[in-house]
Amino acid sequence: MLRLWRHLTWPTWRDQPGRVVLAVVAVMLGVALAFGVQLLNGAALTEFARAARGINGQPDLIVRAATGPLTDADLVELLNRPEVAAANPVIEGRALWPGQETPQGTALSLQLIGVDPLALLASAAGARPLAPELVPQLDGTASPQGLGLLMGAQTLHLNAAAHRLLRAGQSTLTLRLPQPHGGAPRDVTFTVGGRIAAGNAPLAVLDIADAQALLGRLGALDRIDVQLAGGTDVTAWQRTLPARWRAMPPADEGARLADMTRAYRVNLGLLALMALFTGSFLVYAVLSLATAQRLPQWAMVGVLGVSARMRWRLILLEGAVIGALGSVLGLALGLGLAAGALQLMGSDLGLHGASSDSSALLFNQPLLAPAIACAALGLAATLLAALAPALTVRRIAPAQVLKGLGLPAGRAVPAWAGLALLAAGAALAWVPPLAGGLPVGAYLAMLCLLLGGLALVPALVRGLAALMGWLPAGALLMLARERSRDQAGEARRSLAGVLVALALAVAMTVMIGSFRESLQQWLDEALPADLYLRSALHAPLQPALIAAVSRAPDFTRVTQQRATRLRLAPGVEPVALTARELDAGGLPLVARWPGPATATPVWVNEAARDRDGLTPGHVFRAELPDSGGRAVDLQVMGVWRDYSRMDTAVWMHLPDYRRLSGDAATTELALTLAPGLTLDAARATLRRLGGDDIELAAAGELRALSLQIFDRSFAITVWLQAVALAVGLFGVIASQSAQALARKREFGLLRHLGVSRRALLKLLVLEAGLTGGAGAMAGLGLGLGLSTVLVFVVNPQSFHWSMDMHLPASRLAVLVGLAFAAAVGASLLAGRRALGADAVRAVREDA
Repeated sequence: MLRLWRHLTWPTWRDQPGRVVLAVVAVMLGVALAFGVQLLNGAALTEFARAARGINGQPDLIVRAATGPLTDADLVELLNRPEVAAANPVIEGRALWPGQETPQGTALSLQLIGVDPLALLASAAGARPLAPELVPQLDGTASPQGLGLLMGAQTLHLNAAAHRLLRAGQSTLTLRLPQPHGGAPRDVTFTVGGRIAAGNAPLAVLDIADAQALLGRLGALDRIDVQLAGGTDVTAWQRTLPARWRAMPPADEGARLADMTRAYRVNLGLLALMALFTGSFLVYAVLSLATAQRLPQWAMVGVLGVSARMRWRLILLEGAVIGALGSVLGLALGLGLAAGALQLMGSDLGLHGASSDSSALLFNQPLLAPAIACAALGLAATLLAALAPALTVRRIAPAQVLKGLGLPAGRAVPAWAGLALLAAGAALAWVPPLAGGLPVGAYLAMLCLLLGGLALVPALVRGLAALMGWLPAGALLMLARERSRDQAGEARRSLAGVLVALALAVAMTVMIGSFRESLQQWLDEALPADLYLRSALHAPLQPALIAAVSRAPDFTRVTQQRATRLRLAPGVEPVALTARELDAGGLPLVARWPGPATATPVWVNEAARDRDGLTPGHVFRAELPDSGGRAVDLQVMGVWRDYSRMDTAVWMHLPDYRRLSGDAATTELALTLAPGLTLDAARATLRRLGGDDIELAAAGELRALSLQIFDRSFAITVWLQAVALAVGLFGVIASQSAQALARKREFGLLRHLGVSRRALLKLLVLEAGLTGGAGAMAGLGLGLGLSTVLVFVVNPQSFHWSMDMHLPASRLAVLVGLAFAAAVGASLLAGRRALGADAVRAVREDA
């Protein structure tokens, strides 16, 4: 094998290194993207889980009230239980930081956490402190002495993200705190104390007594973190608690985020593997071209005694070397891409806070398993790509090849197999998603559609050749028709790369275009007002402000909205509930209940329909946790399209909500401007009425921001489409070159028979036009089929977002025209090289 490598493979690689380098680069890019995406996903989950553990601490159980807040009496009752070793009461809130703004230009809000220093001190005396990252640090380390800092009156202890916003030497900090029952916020000045390690976003910790007093929540608690005595059975003790408490193990926020983002991460990973998938066709083209160029050598060594098995193993070895080099370089490049992305976004992954440095964030996760998996994928892809050329070399008859009969005909794939694969793809598209919303059936359907389309290419070429019989007769036309009909199987191999790349590019173009068009229509429906107002503290708006805005002549309509929560069943986590005046618009429905309402009507998003079974007409009982846990009977009157979230959300008519809950608070206002009034004038009026305590957003600004985020999110897909299509087009050029070189003796014979070089070039153009047209048509048809699966199956199953199909005709025409022009241009380039004097000499050598 080494001698064969030295005499057959190495000279070709040495004389034509560019092709080998391109094949290695194709594998390298595919592996790098897959590995880099995996590392970034892992880093994001690791950092999010670390930040959540820092804030939530390490209790055995977190106790909350079944409805409403906990009280100090609940804390006393828990501490009196002999199984409780330590209990830390916690209250959470938000404050506005005057003078500080977010990158989006809105006022910065600071998260506040009130904790009990004595409870933390009691837990620190044990083996497992409850919340070590909430303890103020002395000399960069948390210690019991740091707990004493928490007892300072009106003293805030900031994390690194908040500390960076302080001016040099600043020792005090003024925050604007919300007040209960819609009271006017008030400014409070704090002393800046020590530093804490928790959190990525700006965060401050203070004594819980101060937090309760300053936030107007005396005697109220949000949660109690409980640490049990050694030997206590957590599950058994949990069952002894009264029904008014909800005790759950500390939520693994990393696992929760992993569940929420699983579909997105899988889709992004498969998108990254698209480059590796198309790169395998480039490897196939390079090895096929090398096989065609060395065909006489393969025949000669076959006559001299080299077995078919050794020839087959040598081609696979070439593929393995390309795959190994590409995989190793791809792993290094993927690591560099991930590190560069972390440096660009910050070690907090865009969360605008502080965390460990990017290198620690990158390497504090398992690297060996994903590296092995990505390298194995790269190697497997190249070995599969090398399999077809290896089988070709294994099947050659050396004596016939030496007589100039060219490459052996490949085994024909019957048309019924292609039709069966297409049928299987259509059937698999109906398979429900797995747990977590993974559309495995849809991806298998897309693979079957691609394979079925490839299998039907010969039949399509033969069909087009038959249609050419209706054209005026001519020698060149007859030769092109008969050659295309006889070598239809070769068309599948030569067009495989560009067909797959074109199909994927068409599918992604249609899916992205459909999504963007649907998003624009949704934004127009979901944002019917001109301007939107809410509290900068995300708290209820003051009644005086609502009344003043309603009286202002600048606005023809003021629509109130209440954002709150709804519990679909006892003991489950609440979901988002929005109560608004629905006659003002903003409800893009996709399904309606035609019958009468037998309970209070609500409208749910598609995630609620798919995940919770809330179909139109369904009647269910729910609880309003923010209104004392009142039980209400609701009926689903419709399903609305919701591109703003992937979780369950419910809308209710505002008068119905206020009647059921007794809650008259308002959290947002939707404002319609008077005719002729400018946005700047409206903003000035609202600033005069609400000051800096409000946030304003115009509908046009929200639309532009949403589309900007959409375009930025899908920018990588456009780049991957370009890479995949370029790889496929190069594969066409390489495949056409291989076929032209293998036909040297055929061209030489035609030259001896009197066919001119120009006529032979016309013949090649006719053949390339026939096969290229078949490939372009097949790629367009497959792409439309794949886009149908993406639009109507993958997106609804993964993200619970439906959309309407939209065909960007101009972009599709460019893609199809580019693929067709590449096939014809590649044939011309290869023909000019193959129709030289060597073709005539080849016939003389054969004689």
